[in-house]
Amino acid sequence: MQVFTWVVDIVVILGMAYLTFAMALAGWFAGLRKGEAVTLLPERGSKRRNLAVQITVAVVSLAICTALIYLLWIPIPLNASPRGELLLRIFGLVLFLSGAIVVVSARRVLGRMWGLSTSREVKLLPDHRLVKSGPYKLIRHPMYSGWWIALVGAILIYRTWILVLLLAFSLLAFVRRARLEEKVLADRFGAEWQAYAASTKSLIPFIY
Repeated sequence: MQVFTWVVDIVVILGMAYLTFAMALAGWFAGLRKGEAVTLLPERGSKRRNLAVQITVAVVSLAICTALIYLLWIPIPLNASPRGELLLRIFGLVLFLSGAIVVVSARRVLGRMWGLSTSREVKLLPDHRLVKSGPYKLIRHPMYSGWWIALVGAILIYRTWILVLLLAFSLLAFVRRARLEEKVLADRFGAEWQAYAASTKSLIPFIY
């Protein structure tokens, strides 16, 4: 059981590091250098200064978030038997890996069309195209859905209040962000977007 716990911890830590650092932030930094990414603060002054400010804000925000997760890592009371504990960890690991695979798959299908958006801004490329393949055949925002699935898996594994709060916050933030993205895409692609939206669900396959 102890070895399995270590394995699960390593998988989750590496998975979260890849989803947040290696994939999301690295892609955003690259977009910033090209002027293709959204900015966290209004741009002022030189391009180099703006780049430094945006990166600093992102790194500080991530550090604060990491510190809060550490400080608020408060367990949710649950009197589970050793067998029940093991089953929860196994099911949680399956969900975490499934969600991570969905996120990575969707990111790869998007390719250079991917861009980190916020609840106030979405930035499309001049030659942007509408991606409708891979997981985008079923839902229009698989990266958000995959992240939620991964978080639910992490909650089952660790059962702490901070992960529940993180899930609640990301649900509200991503639903709002998805609506903004769809408005921007509808304005850009018109009839093509309307046809695509009519044939897919937004966040949950066959349901919503």
